Amino acid sequence: MYSFEEIKKLLQISICKGYEAELRIYLYKKEYMIIIYDDHCSFQRCGYKDGSGEQNYSNLDQLYTARQVDNIILQKDWKNIDNLECIDFDMLDLW
Repeated sequence: MYSFEEIKKLLQISICKGYEAELRIYLYKKEYMIIIYDDHCSFQRCGYKDGSGEQNYSNLDQLYTARQVDNIILQKDWKNIDNLECIDFDMLDLW
């Protein structure tokens, strides 16, 4: 499993190469996503009809420590991640 610091570096590499990477996180039998943009990043729940609960942050460190949808705090919950997927990381051969 990758640490948050390792994932943070991969997300930063992807945005520097022009990819707005969408990192899928499987946690507590639900799917979430971190998306990195040139000027911010976001966290959201995927595929739920009651809304994504998307939150935007100026940087990945803020996202990591903030309370998210479903009371996820990545700093606390990172160790419980079942799987990570990112097509952009695959295309860039970052994994």
